[in-house]
Amino acid sequence: MNGRPCNYWINPMDTFQFGQKITLNENELATRWGISPKTLQRWRCEGRGPKYFKLSKRVSYPIDEILAFEFESLHESTDGVTCDPEKFNNPSFLTAREIAAKIDIPLYLLTHPGERKKIGLPHYRVGKMVRFKLDEILDWARRRTVEAEIKNQTAHRLIPLGNIQPGLTRMM
Repeated sequence: MNGRPCNYWINPMDTFQFGQKITLNENELATRWGISPKTLQRWRCEGRGPKYFKLSKRVSYPIDEILAFEFESLHESTDGVTCDPEKFNNPSFLTAREIAAKIDIPLYLLTHPGERKKIGLPHYRVGKMVRFKLDEILDWARRRTVEAEIKNQTAHRLIPLGNIQPGLTRMM
């Protein structure tokens, strides 16, 4: 007893009941929501859906995160929740292919969610569709060009060229 009261140390396993399930795997969650496990996998890549644990290759969703996500997704009516796709078919919104053709940018930068997020590309999501505004993309491209020029000017000031061969300086 060491002079301590008998309940001084509480073992967490004594209060945990093994009958309680505190996480669901992706197959269980997909069954609960009536969607494919592949949809949950895609959502994780896109940064959508509830928060999850990833331990090695195993993915688990805590019940409280699932309930919070379901609560956030709960709506009284569709007014103001869904967007009218016809609104996004007007000439000011362009598809990824149209933008890629107009400004000569690789299509994968426009279509891959991770790449769009990494480079900060402005876009609009309407259901499964992704649309872009040409003026916003051009502003983004101008900002990126200015940032690159400033970075190159700073780099040229910091790098002593000394006896570097001319071919190497062109590559820098």
